[in-house]
Amino acid sequence: MATIFVNNPGNLSNPSQIQRLNKLVNEMESLPESWGSSKNKHWKAFVRTDGENGTLKRFFFTTAYHGERLKEWAERANLQNKWRDIIDKYNDLNATVFNDEGLFLDLINNMPTDAWQSALATLICMTTICALFMGGEWRTVILAGITIGSIILGTLGILAWMDITMDPIMMAALVISIGFSIDIPAHVSYHFYSSGFDLPKPINKNDRHLFLNQRLTTTLLAVGIPALQAAISTSFCVLALLLVPLYMAQIFVKIMFSCIILCVIHSLILIPALIVLSDGILWNLFLLCHNTESVPNSIES
Repeated sequence: MATIFVNNPGNLSNPSQIQRLNKLVNEMESLPESWGSSKNKHWKAFVRTDGENGTLKRFFFTTAYHGERLKEWAERANLQNKWRDIIDKYNDLNATVFNDEGLFLDLINNMPTDAWQSALATLICMTTICALFMGGEWRTVILAGITIGSIILGTLGILAWMDITMDPIMMAALVISIGFSIDIPAHVSYHFYSSGFDLPKPINKNDRHLFLNQRLTTTLLAVGIPALQAAISTSFCVLALLLVPLYMAQIFVKIMFSCIILCVIHSLILIPALIVLSDGILWNLFLLCHNTESVPNSIES
């Protein structure tokens, strides 16, 4: 339902002015989603006139729209933009359009920008925090940042694949899921970093491989089971929302469940794999540059 306020109807004794008002109404009714003139309403009680001579000062009318596509927030936002484009053609009438959902529909256009800004801010903040606490091991800091960014992008990709449009409910659930995506990767990264202090430093290539295996084993034994328990318990809590037949509950379950699965896969499989891969690359680069089998302190991390 669109409510159009005409604040300066002008001199209606002039036929051309009446024709211009009718043109505004016709344009609003000519949109594909419009019900047509049968749903165009105005009320005498809401007409404002000059008390002295009865000149019309302002009035409003309503017109209705429908369609299967208007179930989607994005489509309703597009329709509202069409209304505004029409109204902007009639500046002389000082017309405005009002919709009960306008406050939320205006947010739709900003959703993509807000989403990537929130994700980027989260990634920068978490990478900075990891650098402060694990600054002595830059490789782990970089891998933690890459993992968090991959989880966020993966969640957005799954939502697009499931054809979930950006709306206020989806945005709120996404912000919550972004916070959850940080938890397990940060624990795995920090435990891997701290495990290096309790083990003897490697001297040669064989010792380096053993040192890396011991660190990964210590990390996964300390974090693996608790991480799986947290993921499973959170999943059960979230899945209970499916019992409620609400759009908000269904969206929240899809987003959180996708994020949890990606978080576990990245934290317990991808991070260890990247650590092993990067270790081999660093070692081969060192051998190419120095032609030695000893392990320098600069690449122990």
